[in-house]
Amino acid sequence: MPQRHAAPAPGRLSALALLRERAGFRNLWLALTLSYTGTGAALTALILYAEDSQGTGIAVAAILVALTVPRLLGPLAGTIADRTDLRRLMIGCDLGQTALYGAIALLPPFAAIIALTALATLLTTVYSPARTAMLPNLVEQEELLSANSLIGTAFNMQIAAGPLVGGLLFAAGGAELALWVNAATFGVSALLTSLVPSPPRREADPDGPDGVLAETREGFRFAMGHPLTRVVILTLFFGLIFLAMDNVALVFLVQNTLGDGPVAFGFASTAFGVGMVVGALALLGHRRFSPVGLYIGGLAITGIGTLFTGLSPAIGFVIPFQGLAGAGNGIDNVANETLIQQRVPREMLGRVFGLTVTAANAGAGIAALVGGVLIDVTSARAVLVIAGVGGLAVALAATWSLARSRGRDTSPSG
Repeated sequence: MPQRHAAPAPGRLSALALLRERAGFRNLWLALTLSYTGTGAALTALILYAEDSQGTGIAVAAILVALTVPRLLGPLAGTIADRTDLRRLMIGCDLGQTALYGAIALLPPFAAIIALTALATLLTTVYSPARTAMLPNLVEQEELLSANSLIGTAFNMQIAAGPLVGGLLFAAGGAELALWVNAATFGVSALLTSLVPSPPRREADPDGPDGVLAETREGFRFAMGHPLTRVVILTLFFGLIFLAMDNVALVFLVQNTLGDGPVAFGFASTAFGVGMVVGALALLGHRRFSPVGLYIGGLAITGIGTLFTGLSPAIGFVIPFQGLAGAGNGIDNVANETLIQQRVPREMLGRVFGLTVTAANAGAGIAALVGGVLIDVTSARAVLVIAGVGGLAVALAATWSLARSRGRDTSPSG
């Protein structure tokens, strides 16, 4: 049985009471909130540094690729999470990122910054499935949607508060200051995670596959043979190919097309994150919502917000439309994690979630490359319009695919 804290009867805790009554969950949430906020500040500073020091869309795309390519190892990372003490794994990843972001803060040559950023992202890739697999051991089954909403809020601080903090720190002390602050947040996150109870290790299945690669293949076969998880994985991949072009285009829209500065870019990026927080918080305590409907609706809302960002004539329009796009992203993030935790057996959680992370980031990596090239040959507006229309098309395709697969999902829900 999963390890849980003594608390009131299952399902009776309100969403915010989870933070008060579930000590392990509270410490995990605090660790995530702190480290994600620091990471958002650091990534904003890195993008501004690349744009300022290199001055090309390809340079900004290189930072984004370094933040994306290591995530393609998500299935292997998920297998490691399924085989390892989750708490020790998460603490090790936090301490590693403390060291790596400290090294990046020294601002070595740009190629070295790219390499160190990729290594830090590799640790994030290992951390993510471990965090997702940890959560069902800290709350009850009936509390997962609310718990994921709160975790989503913590994650969204990377975009809600991080870019604004990063823009202000960059203006005050350059990229170095934001990067040192981020390194410190990972150290505190490791301390908080040490207070989270470690869940029981998975017992090895004597009849199961032997070895990391064999277990990874088993997880892949399960995920792609399951009608619902297959649709989620494919729509994340194709949806991010379009929607993640926003990550390349926004800085050029704000600073070049609209003629605003780094603080304005920080506010525009923060608007997306605030929207993500609002979208996640809107789901707190609402058990009647279908995670499937929330997932599709979130994709569509993100597409609409991205499209109208590209059509915006001034920063005053960019900010609310980025907020709308962020709200959709916040909703679909909570929905797809809840779907996985509810429909996938516990012993498969790390591997299936690792595969979804890989699908999303493979799409984002393609978006960074394509978006960087399109910025240099067209315009920021054109890239954002393409991204929004493409995201809406993927949401429609996902609706059709899920309608076809309805009734064929027979996987266990716990």
